Amino acid sequence: MASDIEICNVALSRVAHSQSIVSFTEKSKAAELCAVFYAQLRDLVLAEFPWPFAESTVVLADIGGAAPGWAYRYRYPADCLKVREIIQPGQRWSLGVDLQIPFKVGYDVGGRVIHTDQPEAGVRFTYRVADSTFFDPLFADALSWRLAMDLALPLSSKTDLQQFATQQYGLALTKAQGSAFEESQDDPEPESEFVSVRS
Repeated sequence: MASDIEICNVALSRVAHSQSIVSFTEKSKAAELCAVFYAQLRDLVLAEFPWPFAESTVVLADIGGAAPGWAYRYRYPADCLKVREIIQPGQRWSLGVDLQIPFKVGYDVGGRVIHTDQPEAGVRFTYRVADSTFFDPLFADALSWRLAMDLALPLSSKTDLQQFATQQYGLALTKAQGSAFEESQDDPEPESEFVSVRS
């Protein structure tokens, strides 16, 4: 799997910057820019889409003191980048849009909280994966294009390179999303009553 520096070097090559970097701390403009952008853009790309390698599911900790209009208040999970959905005990698959459980993210003195009416709630969320050895190759590709978007102007001053990187990032995301949906298998649909009665 690609390292953080390798992902940055791919991004640099995509904006026609011929000098690779060997660390975020070296004395070069490219390294300084990569150090500024990398972690922030990694988290942004992770939050863009429910990447299978970054998905986590946990039971939420009820902290009481529900906000007006909500029945329960739960502590926001550590290292959660984006809550995807609130789930019921034993729920394995995402519910349809019309069946999803309403929730709202808020704050209290202890940090972020999740308000919902679901008792014994769990949450499916995108986890902050900082170790690049866990990255899906398609995620690494998308991240390098997203870095290229922000590196293009400060390193080359060519807006056409930035526009090209933006287009390629969109394509990389689309490709990764298509691949991700192939990495799971739903339970089989229950047989219709009409079919079971006829057999």
